[in-house]
Amino acid sequence: MNNIPKSSATTSYLRSVVIYSLDNDLIPSAEFAVERLMAETGNEDNDVIHLYGLVLLRLKRFKTAYNLTINRPHIGCLFVFAKSALALEMGNEGVRALTSSESLWKGVDDYEVKEYQHDRRLIPDPAVFYSLLGRLHYLVGDIKESCIAHSKALKRNPYIWESFEELNRMGANVKVKGVYKAQEPSSFPLSVPLSGYQDSGNSKDPFGDSVPFNPRAQHSYQHVFQQAQNKAHLNETDNDEFTTPVLKQSNAVNAPARKTTSSMNPISTAKDIFKRPPAITSATDSTKRQTRLTSAKVTSRLTQPLSGGNTFNSTTGQRRLSNSEIGSKRSSKTFLASNNLNNTDSFKKGLRADESGETRLLQLYATYAKGLKSMYKYDCFKAIRVLTSLPLEHLNTPWVLSKLGRLHYEIVNYEEAELYFKKLRKIDRTRLEDMEYYSTLLWHLHKENDLCFLSYELAEIDRNAPQTWVAIGNMFSLTKEPDEAIKCFERAVQIDSKFSYAYTLQGHEYVGTDAYENALDSFRMALLTDPRHYNALYGIGMVYLKLGNFNRAEFHFRKAVDINPINVILICCVGMMLEKLGKRDHALEQYKLACKIQPLSALALFKKAQLLFSLEHYNEALKDFEYLVTITPDEASVHFLLGQLYKLARRNNEAIKQFTIALNLDPKGGHLVKEALESLNAVNVH
Repeated sequence: MNNIPKSSATTSYLRSVVIYSLDNDLIPSAEFAVERLMAETGNEDNDVIHLYGLVLLRLKRFKTAYNLTINRPHIGCLFVFAKSALALEMGNEGVRALTSSESLWKGVDDYEVKEYQHDRRLIPDPAVFYSLLGRLHYLVGDIKESCIAHSKALKRNPYIWESFEELNRMGANVKVKGVYKAQEPSSFPLSVPLSGYQDSGNSKDPFGDSVPFNPRAQHSYQHVFQQAQNKAHLNETDNDEFTTPVLKQSNAVNAPARKTTSSMNPISTAKDIFKRPPAITSATDSTKRQTRLTSAKVTSRLTQPLSGGNTFNSTTGQRRLSNSEIGSKRSSKTFLASNNLNNTDSFKKGLRADESGETRLLQLYATYAKGLKSMYKYDCFKAIRVLTSLPLEHLNTPWVLSKLGRLHYEIVNYEEAELYFKKLRKIDRTRLEDMEYYSTLLWHLHKENDLCFLSYELAEIDRNAPQTWVAIGNMFSLTKEPDEAIKCFERAVQIDSKFSYAYTLQGHEYVGTDAYENALDSFRMALLTDPRHYNALYGIGMVYLKLGNFNRAEFHFRKAVDINPINVILICCVGMMLEKLGKRDHALEQYKLACKIQPLSALALFKKAQLLFSLEHYNEALKDFEYLVTITPDEASVHFLLGQLYKLARRNNEAIKQFTIALNLDPKGGHLVKEALESLNAVNVH
């Protein structure tokens, strides 16, 4: 258990961060800070519950706020509860709560309206203006200036979390130590809202070595929009003949117009999942796996293992990229054992009980920032290691659990990802954020009932949320109803035109129905809303692969690798295109690289061994296939090719054994096995 002494100064400082963020309409920053505050104080501090409720009201998460503040004998919580009841049209509950507690709030002193203007600060400080400027630059497509503006915001106030998120989302190389650098404690009252940072000639950019920050320094509004001098280190995309055109507007057919909640019929020909939740049976708890896969299928499509990189799966492979199989399964299990929920040694290091609240808070934020930065750089194992080093009370918060779920999903550790998402839903069943990834995880696990139940619950929470329609779309996709799935994904982007993930899933559904032009439109719309959405680039590559344009396919796969350089599936896709183009030696280098990154990647090892076979490097291929058969014992194609190698090595008894296993695993490929056995018998006769 964590023995780090909690600091009242830290909680007081966090309160100021939350109030500052609310006053300046920095709602994502307020949400992040108040969740940290809840972790520090627990769920019994009604003042903190009140603050959390105010944030939830601003987020329009009325059901969450209602559940959080129900039966709380606190005047602020009563206000949040009544506001939530009003928004949810639960008038009786709101009336009952306020009338029964009238003695609490009736005695509060009235504000002097004429003096109220002096009690609150209405003009934001420079940090807020810079954060706003960064979002405006991004809106007009000026990524570089957006990064510079956000870096200036963080220089003045490192607790503007949304600026840090935006920088990482855009691919900027932010130096965490420079942003979250502790200063000498000051005697300035912690109860005073945070003020800005005053520039000095010695200050440095967060993209540089250090950033002197003093949250209590007096602010100045002079030269708020001074000429940017800090430069962001960005990886600019090269221009060449294969540049994917960017659409100015969607060419996809518009979905039916949304109706009001009371009258909305989701999809006329679809199953009505809103009537009642499905029954959950024990049979859905096991992962359905398809194990019959011929070598031809392996070379013609990208296959995605269901768990730990140990199985090929022809169903999950082509539709969507579930991201990289980073690191080996063995190292993953070792890592998880040494970084469980009680592991806080790395956080304890260097922290003393007598350190100031601000120092502790900066260290907490730095840990979160390192984890988020690693996540956006797709260094998933490092991100997991960093986040699991947090104190226990912070590990059990929705933000951390959702990120750990996504990170394990990224590395194809589906079982562990599911555990984190389930724990998240136990803590907050009204959460919508990241549920699109959870629904896709259930799609990969073939858990139809679980996915249907999740869709039902999300629809009960908010039928007009894009995450809800992504979940419903995934459900229809899993039940082999692509037309209905496409309509659901279209509904998601109609609700939120910048929801890039829905465009991508829609594109994969179009690929599955051979509607390649529509698929390209969807993938390009995803890139329009998120230029670093490598899954969309992968989708475009798959379209060109199916159309036989291997040069264009290779180009887009390489662009995806530029964004996520340690994704072994993308690397294998590049290798597959090089094979198609006759560059087999270069393809072999790609497969070797993929095997080096992920030693237990069945896909990478199979592609490497298969190519070695075709290059007549039989001894190397034999070694790889003998190892591959131990980690994919249910793959007929692996046994068949191993039998062929044994036949070439005149190890006839072992060859017969492998051919027999292949025949038992895949009776449909019996003619190939019989031909191999007949040729083997013919050799024996001679």
